[in-house]
Amino acid sequence: MSIYKNQQKGFTLVELLVVIAIIGVLISLLLPAVQQAREAARRMQCSNQMKQLGIAMHNYHDTFLKLPPGNSEIENLGLPRREWGWAPRTLAFMEGSAIYDKIDFSKPSYDRPSSWNNSMMDDPSVVCNYKFVRMVHSQFLCPSNAVGGEPDIEDHFSASWELSQCDYAANIGDYPNQTGVGGVGVTHTGAGNSEVHVRGVIGCRDYSAKFSEIVDGLSNTYLLGEVVGAWSHWQNWGSACFSSTAYPINHRNRDFLNGTLGPTVTDWRENIAFRSFHPGGANFLMCDGSVRFLPETIDGPAYRAGASKAGGEVGSLP
Repeated sequence: MSIYKNQQKGFTLVELLVVIAIIGVLISLLLPAVQQAREAARRMQCSNQMKQLGIAMHNYHDTFLKLPPGNSEIENLGLPRREWGWAPRTLAFMEGSAIYDKIDFSKPSYDRPSSWNNSMMDDPSVVCNYKFVRMVHSQFLCPSNAVGGEPDIEDHFSASWELSQCDYAANIGDYPNQTGVGGVGVTHTGAGNSEVHVRGVIGCRDYSAKFSEIVDGLSNTYLLGEVVGAWSHWQNWGSACFSSTAYPINHRNRDFLNGTLGPTVTDWRENIAFRSFHPGGANFLMCDGSVRFLPETIDGPAYRAGASKAGGEVGSLP
């Protein structure tokens, strides 16, 4: 009988450490690929959400013969401010009728009981517009956005009003915003009969275009583009969500992340740029309903050309 018969086989400590090291290396190699695959899936989901918005916009246009307007307000006429953006108007055309039918568009978006407290959000007996503009609407949020989702103080509302975020902004054109690059467009009548310049398709004050006015071509003109709603007081679901191509795509994203730039009144010219959390660029919904991913390195004149509806610019989008 062999004296080795009862000996048990096993790993030495060195062998175990080598196996652990190999597994660690494999994980480190696979992790970036997994993260890239997840981001690719999120970007595709974001693109699909924008396509659904495009269908809703087209159905709205078929019904009202123009695109949904931006921030509708008539305060200069001595009437109550309505403060309704384009996003709530699309609900009826994208399986959101249950909410749309409860909204009273004849009253301001921030209309609520004087005794309001946030616990009323869960009280079905309380029905008011503010409930719906504070409610999170996930189909208007980019799945790659790591800082969005929670309602926040927006526009000129006081601290007691918080609005839901929106990561898809209407194209108001390439208006230069005093410090960026762009051009002043055609004059349109806005809220209270004031004159506003809108080179894009939806203004920031009560203006929207007809498809027949987009003579540069529906496939060449932006309808919506990605933004990070949490980084701007003028990008929210209920009141207004607009953006300009005055600054490049993803302009100063790093400064927002590290806190150098924020959603304040003094930063408004820069924080309404189109931007996203997708590496290297952002998704844009074109007026024909297609979605394109534009790189942040896109040529400036070509990028701004896509923002004007009747500029006659010669440009080629990637």
